[in-house]
Amino acid sequence: MSQYQLSRLLRDIARDAEIALRCHTELPAVLKNYNLDEVEKDAVKNWSIPTLYDMGINPLLLLTSSMAMGTDIRAYTAALNEKR
Repeated sequence: MSQYQLSRLLRDIARDAEIALRCHTELPAVLKNYNLDEVEKDAVKNWSIPTLYDMGINPLLLLTSSMAMGTDIRAYTAALNEKR
């Protein structure tokens, strides 16, 4: 697992609206630019906030990238607090 690569992807999503849009339309092509393992790719494909958090992603980075992906703050909070 490469927390750096995953964090880099989420940072890019939060900073660049075009990358966020491409994640909705052509995610496999976007993921090829990052050295992620299958577990990380699945977490991004499913946009699993609890899984990404458990992988060590900074909560603020996860929040900003989630908002860029269209998740509202209430849904983000609920997902982060859900029982696993």
